[in-house]
Amino acid sequence: MSSEESKKSHYVPFVGLLEDYVGRSPIDFYSWGHIDLGIGSFAILSLMITLYQYITDIPSTLGWCWIYLGVLIVAIVWELFENIILWRLGLKYENRKDTFLNAFFDILFVMLGGGVSWVFKWVIVDLMEERFRWFYLTALIAFIIVLICYFIGFYITNENTKQARKEYGGKLIS
Repeated sequence: MSSEESKKSHYVPFVGLLEDYVGRSPIDFYSWGHIDLGIGSFAILSLMITLYQYITDIPSTLGWCWIYLGVLIVAIVWELFENIILWRLGLKYENRKDTFLNAFFDILFVMLGGGVSWVFKWVIVDLMEERFRWFYLTALIAFIIVLICYFIGFYITNENTKQARKEYGGKLIS
């Protein structure tokens, strides 16, 4: 096989719109789920600050950067769990591990979701001086919207895969 054929057979697009590229491309429909993980993790971890302040009426000394660091830890632990435990149990999508680039981007997407939540908190609580309940309501709405995007991405990936497999006679694309 020539080097040109070798490069062609190992081509993986940046955005995986086919099932064959899920877990191999840096961005796939699971990226939406990782953004959701970041939104949810930040909101849940932020309860360490808001509940403390609510119960004691004393401002928390725990900084928001520690909550964001907690989101990073959640992201790394999830990627390890996903690519070791779930893979060994045969529960991983198509029973294949993520590529390093995909896992790296998954962590970035969790951090993006956490960062968006932090911006929501900053705008709603710090700038608008509203109560934290509005932050949690906004985070819940954002979580639901991103979850809907996940399902749309899943549908598009499945439809693109069906169409591509029709064109290639039912074979894997990659």
